[in-house]
Amino acid sequence: MKTNILLLVAFFVGSIQAEDKSELSLSLGADLTTSYLWRGLPQGTLPALQPWGELSYKGFTLGTWGSYELAGGFKEIDMYAKYTLKAFTLQFIDLYFPDYVGLNPDFFNFKKAETGHAAELGVSYNGSEKIPFTVYGGMIIYGAAVDPNASNASELNKSAYVEVNYLGTLNDIKYNIFTGFTPTESLLYGSSQFAFIHVGVSAQKTLKITDFFSLPLKLTLAANPNSNKFYMAFAISL
Repeated sequence: MKTNILLLVAFFVGSIQAEDKSELSLSLGADLTTSYLWRGLPQGTLPALQPWGELSYKGFTLGTWGSYELAGGFKEIDMYAKYTLKAFTLQFIDLYFPDYVGLNPDFFNFKKAETGHAAELGVSYNGSEKIPFTVYGGMIIYGAAVDPNASNASELNKSAYVEVNYLGTLNDIKYNIFTGFTPTESLLYGSSQFAFIHVGVSAQKTLKITDFFSLPLKLTLAANPNSNKFYMAFAISL
């Protein structure tokens, strides 16, 4: 019986791939970075391995992404769903912090005042060849323990974040000039009002090792004007 079910599943998956081979895709990878910087906020203090995977069909994508410090410490596991139509993408992402101090580590605990989950709903404009800008705006819609209200820690603040990127190429190096801000008071982002929290530039270059193997490299320089901090990170895509 089990063999018949497995054969049926294999036949079904094979049929989908045969009909929509150009539409269905699975992507896997990992980055090794000297530090994990998120929206002008360092997550942990050590180098981290960041695996990811995506399953896409037409404009729909389901994915997962994680960050694990190499010597233990900070961990993050994200799951997301997004839909892209022409130059726009609607995205829902669940961020889960299993070892964050003060948060409940139980994956299935969704009590708003203690959960290790935070959910963000966002929309982005992805740019084009004629318009080399991307714009993303997102708002936390769940997870008061991660994003507490300044006057009542048991309530959600609904922190918002907006980022604008300018994409360009110089010789064989792709670069990205970015600026990100939060429009309101936010304990999550450490702001008391409108504030720029993530401003900088990143550069990407692919290093050819052999005719069959190359390594994408990325260098990021970023500042958080709100906290007067400056950061540099170097990443290798595996």
